[in-house]
Amino acid sequence: MASKATFLLFVFLAFASAKIWTPRDLADQVREELEALEALVHGEILAAHNDLSDALSNFLTNSGNVANEATISIQQEKQTIDTTLQSIKDLAHVVNVDISPCTNIREQSLNRLPERLTREMNSCITDVNTRASSTASDGRYLVDVIINKVHNLEFQLRQCGDDLLCIAPLLTEIELDKVRLTNSVKTEVQAVEGLLTTLRLSVQTCSDSKVAQYITEAFGILGDIQACADRLIG
Repeated sequence: MASKATFLLFVFLAFASAKIWTPRDLADQVREELEALEALVHGEILAAHNDLSDALSNFLTNSGNVANEATISIQQEKQTIDTTLQSIKDLAHVVNVDISPCTNIREQSLNRLPERLTREMNSCITDVNTRASSTASDGRYLVDVIINKVHNLEFQLRQCGDDLLCIAPLLTEIELDKVRLTNSVKTEVQAVEGLLTTLRLSVQTCSDSKVAQYITEAFGILGDIQACADRLIG
């Protein structure tokens, strides 16, 4: 009780004026501070929404760029494969050897490979993009509910009635929350940005793994064609 009385005395000194402060006066002051706190937190929440939207937009743009670059890489590798395959065919033609038994099914597999792996890569990236969107959405929700702390203080003020010892500590809570709630909003945004950074690595893995898979499978098929043609040509 002594500590509360000391705190109350401090509050009265802080608001000292020519008139005597009543519970209603102090409650009005708390309401004004609550309105200022609510405006501050709302501003931080709106800024956080913009930051989260920008972070997700940048993430999706990066995903699109990664997918395009991987598609180009696969097409470039395909050109190398096609050039080498044509050289094998040209050599067989020069020596008048039919190597169609070597190429028929294998060449069809080669031609289908880029489309299949590109489709799998895009599906993989789409799944990661969905996770990124959910992460940003969850972040927006966690940011939004921070305002509930202000509403809780408003509820406490109503519950205090005319009790000065109940009303006075709310001023300290409000001052602390101006920092705490602002930091809480920023923390949630940073958490989402951190998760999106991790998910960017997943997008890159979707890309790199399918490009590598194409190179491995395509050159494997090409090697089989070459070995078969060598046996026929002698």
